[in-house]
Amino acid sequence: MKIICSKDNLLLGVNTVQRAVATKNTMPILQGIRLRTEGSSLWFEATDLEIGIRCNIPMEVQEEGEVVLPAKLFSEFVRKLPDTDIILESIDNNVNIHYNKSNFVINGYDPEEFPEITEFTSADIIEIPATIFKKMIRQTIFACAVEETRPVFTGILVHVEKENISLVSTDSHRLAHSKAMISDNDKEFKGIIPSKTMQELLRLLDDNEILTVQYNSSKIIFKFGSCQILTRLIDGQFPSYKQVIPQSCNTKLLLNCKNFLDTVERASLLSKDNYLKINNVRFNIEDSILNVNQYSEMGKISEQIEIEQEGENVAISFNAKYVIDVLKIIDTENIIMEASGPYSPCVFRPENEEDYLYLLLPLRN
Repeated sequence: MKIICSKDNLLLGVNTVQRAVATKNTMPILQGIRLRTEGSSLWFEATDLEIGIRCNIPMEVQEEGEVVLPAKLFSEFVRKLPDTDIILESIDNNVNIHYNKSNFVINGYDPEEFPEITEFTSADIIEIPATIFKKMIRQTIFACAVEETRPVFTGILVHVEKENISLVSTDSHRLAHSKAMISDNDKEFKGIIPSKTMQELLRLLDDNEILTVQYNSSKIIFKFGSCQILTRLIDGQFPSYKQVIPQSCNTKLLLNCKNFLDTVERASLLSKDNYLKINNVRFNIEDSILNVNQYSEMGKISEQIEIEQEGENVAISFNAKYVIDVLKIIDTENIIMEASGPYSPCVFRPENEEDYLYLLLPLRN
């Protein structure tokens, strides 16, 4: 293999795929990035066997070939290259990188050992505007579970019913549900996508692109621009989320999002329980006033927020982090909060926006 390219093109390819490189796998080959020529472009590929990312970048290809280079060394070296023409020339499994009047040799791996990030043929294809899908991911990904004791909670359920698409996530303490309309679609799909894959889509997707989704019973591939992301679907039964969403409430509040967020963040500074590891904050809602009174060995805070209230007064406690998480992704000026007592699930919705809700279980003090 022999190619001529710029530092920026090399860096673009490396940055696109490097988060799919295995960091804890015992197979050395998975700690590498495969470079493979095809026509007048160079494919960059990386996989940890759970997710695979590929992208092709236009290059001047003088000799075709492929090589697998250790990702950490290769990426760090590319970042330190000068802004000049770069020549990559492979000899066996190694690459000689020429720049100005200098050269740097990286010892690579046998490309025959690199797992194929294979595409699959399927007539089932869905097209989604990237701007819609990115917003839906942003509204749900933070509610995924981190612990892998129940794998279905570590991903986002994607449910497509013809022109209706829903994304749902839960860690069993909270649930985020975003929905939208996509035009010209007659397909149906239901699968749980790993949160790592969704995070990469959020990072790499450009708002102006159209995301093409191709799937079968166990895998899904996302194609956009010059990139492809292939991942497995998480096996398991996602909870029946529609059944846990309350259809009525006893207390309905309208709050200014920024004021509410600022208050909760200030109160949370004093509310960390070092033993239980819970950032507890308690709201007392009474006569159109939301009171936050927080104290600890570090100090105390007392704040009041004027709100619009319908229904009963209520005192209710939450994990402050879970409240802050949703307030940070709400785009509207105001948020609606619906409660049905101190221990019943509480629902947060953006004002005048029916396509999103966030369900949060209160803490039992």
